[in-house]
Parts: sequence; C-alpha cells; structure tokens
Amino acid sequence: MTDVNSILYKIGQAVKIAGQSGGGGPTLTDDYSEPTFTDGALTSLTTWTSNGGTKVSSKTFTYTSGNLTSVVEKDGSDVTTLTKTLTYDSSGNLESVTKDYA
Repeated sequence: MTDVNSILYKIGQAVKIAGQSGGGGPTLTDDYSEPTFTDGALTSLTTWTSNGGTKVSSKTFTYTSGNLTSVVEKDGSDVTTLTKTLTYDSSGNLESVTKDYA
C-alpha cells in the first residue's frame, strides 16, 4: 500500500510532473516511467518508450540519513550524463546542489 501523504511519495510525484510538459520538462511523449522504491524511498526512475522496448533514460537517487544526497541521470545507453550532489547544513536544510555534466 502506498502512503500518498509521505514526503517520499510526494517527491516521486514531483519528479514525474517535472518530466511532463508544463512542469518545466520536455514536451509530452508516449514514454512512461517506472519508479522503484526501497524501504519507502524512491531509489530509481526508468523511462521507456511506450511499447517498453527501448530505455530512454534512468535516474538513480541516493539518500544519507533520510536526505537525498545524489541524483545520477543516464541516457538510454546507461552512459552517465549528469550527477547532482546535494549537501545539507547541520540542521538538515538544503545548502547546495552541485551539478557535474559528464
């Protein structure tokens, strides 16, 4: 059962919306994304063509002490294209996001 009120569920939904037209993402396509959750946390998001035959892209999410600390984006060939590293202050507030384009 999915807890639609959890922060991790809401993050997953925000990621989904960001990839859609009007959400700051690319134009809508017939592609679809499959999220993977581990212990209630979104750990990966794989996007496929509408027939499921071709992987378009993937994202892997890493957490430390409940905070999202890394997002690695790959193209359909599993070549890393962008790594985002998130850091937090001692109070747990987001301090910085570093982007490394490969």
